[in-house]
Amino acid sequence: MAVLAGSVLVLAGMFSVTSRKVRHRLFWIMLLTILVAVSACGADDEEAEVDGTAAEGAETTAPEGEDGAGAEGTEQTTAAPTTAAPTTTTTVPPRRMGVVLLAPDESNNKLNMRAGPGTQNPVVGELQPAQAELASTDAIEVVDGRVWHELITGDATGWVYGYYLTETWSPSEVEQEWDWMSALEDFANSLVLGEGLQDTVSWRGLFVIYFDDNLRRWSPDDLPVLHEDDSDLRWSNTGASASEGDATVGSWKEVIADPFLADYLDEDINIEVGGLTLGPNAVLPSSAISSAFANFPWVAIHDPGDNAELGGLDWSTWLVFLEMEEDGPKVVGLQPQVSYP
Repeated sequence: MAVLAGSVLVLAGMFSVTSRKVRHRLFWIMLLTILVAVSACGADDEEAEVDGTAAEGAETTAPEGEDGAGAEGTEQTTAAPTTAAPTTTTTVPPRRMGVVLLAPDESNNKLNMRAGPGTQNPVVGELQPAQAELASTDAIEVVDGRVWHELITGDATGWVYGYYLTETWSPSEVEQEWDWMSALEDFANSLVLGEGLQDTVSWRGLFVIYFDDNLRRWSPDDLPVLHEDDSDLRWSNTGASASEGDATVGSWKEVIADPFLADYLDEDINIEVGGLTLGPNAVLPSSAISSAFANFPWVAIHDPGDNAELGGLDWSTWLVFLEMEEDGPKVVGLQPQVSYP
C-alpha cells in the first residue's frame, strides 16, 4: 500500500494544473491504478487459498482387493502441512492378521508364505491353522485376481494369499465399534425372505461346520438360489458322522436355515458377543470353536429351551462368525451346538 500511495503522489505532481480537464484525467488515472493494485492482491489470496485446500485434502490410500476384499486392506492417511499449523503426519497402524478357513479335517494343513506375491514364488515359511497376531507390513499386491498380503513372523517375512487371512478384532472392539446386531438381523431377514443372502454374507461365501470337521462352503454364486436348493445332504450329528447310516439327512433349508431361524426368533434367546453359552448336559468338545473360524469374531445365540418337561435339556446355541468389510460386518460362518435330550 506504501508503493500505491507513492505512485498516487507522483501522478498528482505530474498533473498539478488546475484545469477541469486535467483534474478529470488525473481522477481516471488514479482510479485505474487502484483497480489494478486491488486486482493483483486478490489473485494472490485466491491462489493461497486453493493451495491450502489442496494440502489439507491430500491423502494416500492402500490398494484394495477385488470382490469386497478391501475390508482386509488398511487405509493410511497422511495430512499435509497448512499455513495454520506445523507439519503433522497421522499413520493408521495395520491391524494384526489371523489365519482362517484352513480345512480342519485335513492333516498337516498349513498356509504357505512365499518370497513374493503369487504361487510362482518359492516358499519361505509356513503358518499354522488359526495362527494369530501376525504383523502386516501393509503391503498388498493383486496377482492373477488374487490379493496377497506381506506379513512378518518371528523368523521370516513373506507373502500370503489373502483368502486365508482376516484382520483380528477383540470382542470388546466388536461390541463397541461394529454394528453387529444389524448384521444378524439382515442375515435372518434374508433367510425369511429367501432372497438377498449374497448381500449379507462375506465376499468369500458362507461356511458351515455341523458337528464334525467338515468345512462346507457355498460360494457367492450359490447364495442367490440357495433357498431353492432342496438337495438332500448328509450331515453329522452328535451321534453319528455324515458317512454313517443314522446321520442327519436333509437340505440346507431343513437342517440349517429353518432351525437357525426358529432359535433366532425365539423370545427367550440370549445373544452374546464372543461368548459360548451351552446347556446343562453339554459335553464341551476338545475344540468348541473350529480352527477354521477361530480368528473370526463371533456372536453366540443361545436358546435355553422351551419344554419344561425336559428341564432345559432342549437347548441350542448357534455361533455366528462375522467379518468386517467395506460396507459393514458380514456373516462368514455358522457352527451350532445343539442338545438331543
